[in-house]
Amino acid sequence: MRIGRTHLVWLLLAALVAFWPLSGASHETPETAAAPEIPDEQKEPFELIMAYTNITVGPGQEFEMDAEVVNPRKASVRVALEATSLPDGWTAAFHSRYPSYPVGGIMVQGGKSTTLELKIKLPDDVEPGDYEVGVTAKDGNGEKTEDAKVAFRVSAKKVDTGGLKMESQYPVLSGNTSQLFKFSIDLKNETDNPVTTALAATAPPGWVVRIKPQFEETQISSIALKKDSTETLSVEIQPPLLGEPGEYPVVVKARSAGLSAQADLKISLSGTQELNMGTASGRLNASVTAGDKGQVDFLVANAGTAPLTNLAFISSKPDEWEVSFRPDKVDSLNPGEVREVKMDVTAPERAVAGDYMLAVTTNSPDTNKSIDFRVTVSTPTIWGWIGAFIVALVVLALAAVFIRLGRR
Repeated sequence: MRIGRTHLVWLLLAALVAFWPLSGASHETPETAAAPEIPDEQKEPFELIMAYTNITVGPGQEFEMDAEVVNPRKASVRVALEATSLPDGWTAAFHSRYPSYPVGGIMVQGGKSTTLELKIKLPDDVEPGDYEVGVTAKDGNGEKTEDAKVAFRVSAKKVDTGGLKMESQYPVLSGNTSQLFKFSIDLKNETDNPVTTALAATAPPGWVVRIKPQFEETQISSIALKKDSTETLSVEIQPPLLGEPGEYPVVVKARSAGLSAQADLKISLSGTQELNMGTASGRLNASVTAGDKGQVDFLVANAGTAPLTNLAFISSKPDEWEVSFRPDKVDSLNPGEVREVKMDVTAPERAVAGDYMLAVTTNSPDTNKSIDFRVTVSTPTIWGWIGAFIVALVVLALAAVFIRLGRR
């Protein structure tokens, strides 16, 4: 009986030793075991992810959706994108997000993704029904071409988006290039959730746009909105100083996830009215002889961006002086144009030799400019001799008086 028990103990110990490695291996988990890395060449060169696959819109509406291109590889990939299938009258194109520009191809870094906007515009006369828009993405090496379809159900009326709205009570302002245009825009969150919106503006080249909270000076690029709330924004727009007159559109956009809104603003630019006066040499003095006509030339120039019309010349002169202009008026002076004006000046014959101030003003219905000339008057030579002779006679007469008195 004892021998049987001893054999049984040895058998149990042998079994434990035999199965010990297996029990240790059973403690390995997926977390501790290293997964083999998939080589780059076995991965897809890119993946195109469309935010929506089925949308309901109305006639004339414009729809924007995100399109994300993911690069799972380590090396960068070049991907070309285009809308390849469109119903008649529809337009569609990929755009960068901020600022928004048409995009036909992108470079996606390794292990990164790039998000674009697919903008689709429906014609106003589109019939209700089901439509489909197709887009295609191709990598630069020709390894992959991916087609994506977006289904559209067009209703009889425009669809109320009920998301973000932007409104301006005065969307059109007028003025010249020296002005700072200020718009007030209400940004409304009509959803039941708080949202944070990104803000951006599209303006002509050379224009400066600043978006600020109302009554604040901090320039912002995003703003948080509570649910079913409205925030008023101040949009300041500065045109270039030498901007051409005309009408210029400025678009302010707000975007949050799949929601977007925009305010279409317009500035009617009249140009600046700036008049300059001077002389070719830069000197503002002249010389005339008493009793004779002298000529003084000066220049008038339009340094603004709008034409100047009906320019007239006025002089502020000493008493009994005569001043006239050739030409006496200028009907129109275009931007950048310079015109020479001749001024005839006559000092009276009895004018005393010396310096006199003569002011000349150029007036137009929109602006005016003045300059001062210092005019030196000299007497004629014959009168100089006569004056010298009279002085000599006076001196001689005084000398004779002193001599006569001295003898007494």
